[in-house]
Amino acid sequence: MRYYVDTEFNGNEGQLLSIALVSQDGERKFYAEQHWHELIQPWVREHVVPLLAGAQMPRPYISKQMRKFLEKDSGLVTIVGDWPEDIVHVASLMLRDMGKRNPPIQCRFLMLDLPGFNTADHSAKPHNALDDAVCLREYVETQLALDQIESSLSREDRALLAGT
Repeated sequence: MRYYVDTEFNGNEGQLLSIALVSQDGERKFYAEQHWHELIQPWVREHVVPLLAGAQMPRPYISKQMRKFLEKDSGLVTIVGDWPEDIVHVASLMLRDMGKRNPPIQCRFLMLDLPGFNTADHSAKPHNALDDAVCLREYVETQLALDQIESSLSREDRALLAGT
């Protein structure tokens, strides 16, 4: 099963603010907001914070809930993103309690190169992790459904997605 990820964070390499995962069929969604302790960057305060629901949770709780969400699928889970920090944040949530690893699941990460596509240009609410993850899923799944000649996905990305 493929899951599309988007995160919002406090500037480059900043603290995670929110995370969303959306299944390839769009039926299952995970969304969480994390308590933050960093001083929020001005751009983030203006563009991201107003879109947060305000139901912030502690990181260990989010880690556990994300784990439960992903465990509902058997077999290989592929986390698909279009930005390196999204992958970093979802991978770091697979740790718990002072850096201990959650029980392993079969998981791989795939970062796509999507030239000309930006979730901020197409999302219902740009810079909202859930809406951006939904937008990414819709774009990639639509491109996969198109004939290879008509699709904007590269041959390499189509091949990587083919086995997921």
